Amino acid sequence: MVGVAVSLSVALVACGPEKEKEWTGAEPSKGSAAEAARFAPLVRLAKGETLKPMDATRFIGRSALRFDHDGFCRDEGPVADPPDPRRLGSKDNPYQHADVQPGKSSSKPVSCPGHGDKWHKSTEDKGGFYLDPPKDVRTGENTDAPVYWEYHKHKTDPKRGAYVYWFFYAYNNLIPGNRHEGDWERVAVQVRDGKPEAVTFAKHGKDTCSVKWSEMELDPQDGHPTVYSARGSHGSYPTDKNQWVNGTLDRPSKGGAEWRTWKHARPVNGEPWWGYAGWWGSQQHVSGFNGPNGPQPGRLLSGIFTNNSCGSGDKPPTDPPKDQPSDQPTNQPTGQPTDQAVPRTKEGAIRRYEEYLHAVGREDIKTVCDVGGPAAKKAEDQGFGPCTSTFLITFQMISPTQKKALQTATVDPQKVVVRSPDKFDIPAAAVKASVTFSENEIGTSTLEYLKDNWYITD
Repeated sequence: MVGVAVSLSVALVACGPEKEKEWTGAEPSKGSAAEAARFAPLVRLAKGETLKPMDATRFIGRSALRFDHDGFCRDEGPVADPPDPRRLGSKDNPYQHADVQPGKSSSKPVSCPGHGDKWHKSTEDKGGFYLDPPKDVRTGENTDAPVYWEYHKHKTDPKRGAYVYWFFYAYNNLIPGNRHEGDWERVAVQVRDGKPEAVTFAKHGKDTCSVKWSEMELDPQDGHPTVYSARGSHGSYPTDKNQWVNGTLDRPSKGGAEWRTWKHARPVNGEPWWGYAGWWGSQQHVSGFNGPNGPQPGRLLSGIFTNNSCGSGDKPPTDPPKDQPSDQPTNQPTGQPTDQAVPRTKEGAIRRYEEYLHAVGREDIKTVCDVGGPAAKKAEDQGFGPCTSTFLITFQMISPTQKKALQTATVDPQKVVVRSPDKFDIPAAAVKASVTFSENEIGTSTLEYLKDNWYITD
């Protein structure tokens, strides 16, 4: 279906502009340190949380700086080990590295292409640099870590603004489909004339939502808004109720450590690494497993001033979910996140593909682009748009009846084609649903077992 989605979107990509979003950027000269501290949240870590907050500068000091060649190979060696935080974001003397040039010879390793004449800087967005920490850094530090704030102005109302609070953790462990080194989470406090109006939650990159200040749980001692951090993933929520995110249960809870962020609130533009535009973790080239970008000059955020209300969470399940995040960091090599591998069987592949079909029916773009990440990356390399754009168009082409059918679709094991123990083809004829799907509509998907899970690769 990924290939079908890409080809169908080509004809429709010019049908009209995407719905306009409200994007705002940091205003370093605006905002007040006193206000930022006054409105900074009380973060309640989940009970049993072992992946604690960390000082981003110390994370840099424990990491090596490497250069990613779009998956061609691991570079011959680190650019710097450890890197100087000041050079990471320096305008005058940033780290630099030459891009790969296929066809040029290279000494070490032999399989790596050589370097060309195009150079990239560590201050360049998508420049190719990433921080590569050792496994033992993943546990983080403790609740004396700093929180980093920046101020955003409303685009049309000069009386309105927002303080964005960035939380840094060394590792994200949301199972399945979202495990990576470096974890930047954020919330924002909307203000009007210096008075708080609402708190905005980012929800793992999905559409933002907000809770009115009058409806927020406030710390009775200091009056700071309470934010609940989900175990392992650190997703931020207004309550301790469970939350379904991209088909996975996010589990905030009471009983964990309290992070009084106002005691260590720092303006992010004052950090020595401010200006670094690379990734905070290794790159696996699979959606959900790549180290993220962090706060940086010129980065725009969407929906900071939203008034969309945050929905209520789900009641805790009677039994823990099968793929509940482990309390301990993984023992896998750096950049190979795994705790509980999905079964390396035909049944595991079928279950993963059914998860994908259900996500298409729900228009769950995050899950779709996670499962279909490798195939979508191939299409993007061929000149098509990113998965998040092509599938938004595809969703519009699927009828409501078809979407409803996909939400409960199953796969007939007898019609799945086994190409190897790690590779299966699932044709449209194998999909069992309340309506019949043709090959032209959803195509044949190839699933391969990569990094302890099944992914659509073609």
